[in-house]
Amino acid sequence: MLFGLPLLYWGLWLAILILWMGRFVTSFLSIYLVSALHIDEGVVGAVVAMYGFGSIIGCLFGGTLSDRFGRQSMIVIGEIGAAAALLVVSLLVDPVALGAALFVYGAFASLPSPAIAAYIADVVPVERQQRAYVLQSWAINFGYAIGPIVANQLVKVSYSLMFYVEAAVMIAVTALLVAFFREVRHLGIAVPGPTAGGVASASSPVASTSASTSDQTDGPTVDRASDSTSAAPAPGSLRDNWRRVLTDWPFLAFSVLMFGYYLVYFQSTSGLPIAMTDLGMGLGDYSILLTINGFMLCALQIPAMRLFSRMGNSRVIVAGLAVTVIGYAVQTVAGSWAGFALAVVLWTLGELGTFPIATTIVASMAPAAARGTYQGVYNVLWSLSIALAPLIGGAVISRFGGRTLWIACTVALIVVTAGMRATKASRERAVARVMRESIAQNDAR
Repeated sequence: MLFGLPLLYWGLWLAILILWMGRFVTSFLSIYLVSALHIDEGVVGAVVAMYGFGSIIGCLFGGTLSDRFGRQSMIVIGEIGAAAALLVVSLLVDPVALGAALFVYGAFASLPSPAIAAYIADVVPVERQQRAYVLQSWAINFGYAIGPIVANQLVKVSYSLMFYVEAAVMIAVTALLVAFFREVRHLGIAVPGPTAGGVASASSPVASTSASTSDQTDGPTVDRASDSTSAAPAPGSLRDNWRRVLTDWPFLAFSVLMFGYYLVYFQSTSGLPIAMTDLGMGLGDYSILLTINGFMLCALQIPAMRLFSRMGNSRVIVAGLAVTVIGYAVQTVAGSWAGFALAVVLWTLGELGTFPIATTIVASMAPAAARGTYQGVYNVLWSLSIALAPLIGGAVISRFGGRTLWIACTVALIVVTAGMRATKASRERAVARVMRESIAQNDAR
């Protein structure tokens, strides 16, 4: 045990840190297509969007397949497949072929995410999972902050080198993870089979971040120690779970609102680099902004979680969205690197209260037997936003310019913030209902 967490977890933590330090191609993809391949900005949006559409497939099936065939197989297939697809992308210049290859890359790259998130719940005791997910989130953000610095040096030599290094990192991380999964099986605590109880897990690196605050809900509290993975109720039928999700209007309303937020947020890796390039700024200017974002999240995340634990989730997410509105409002008038830097600082502060809290709310609204289905639906919308954001951002910038895009983003965020505030009561009632059901199930057990 190290800091109260098993060594198996720390092996995974190290792998996640290395993986995200080398996961930089998607952040620089728009610039690569415009600057190196000289593809039209409007077409670039469509090409980059194919990565997001592919990730929908990975998020949709990754968790289900890992429950049936094991976490290790999904990680190995996903990382090796993503590395191979990335090498193919580096060789292509035709936009149609690039789009097809990025679709495959997105599907494989997102396949391991649910398995990794579930693995943490497999090996970490329930009472220590909050700490485990906070540290996982820190590793992701630290890696995301370092990655652009590494990528900026690589592209000075060759854009192709950026693809080769990320592919090599994926293969190395896969080898590390395979070694630790073998040890899990040796200890007899392997992942559950298809008939085992479900595990509450996030289905993306971003989503898994929010598990760190899973004990903070908007409704009444219950003793979550009894709601462990070892005593999880038998999952209901797929039909019953889907019926529950598709008739849960507070959850659907929340998911749609977050979908609007994510469409805006992912302009940071699609619309923003193109807009900065149009203003005469280079790759180095953009990479510094990404580094600022990552280091701020690393420095403030744990202190912020302590503050958020004393606030209701709805209050936190509305406050986070409001700060993000201010950030994008500043971006509408930014014409220099300093202006964009100020905007990034502001919407990074807002990000502290949106990404982690959103998935916490989803977890608190989901009944135990349908957790995977709820997280799957939510993460499909997250992936869909990754796909659509480049399409929207590229088209708007190509026709109307970057400032029009930031004005539209600001208006959209105002609508999302107002909607989140207006639906607060319905979410709290939904959380209270799930809590009552959980208490009843524990009493029956």
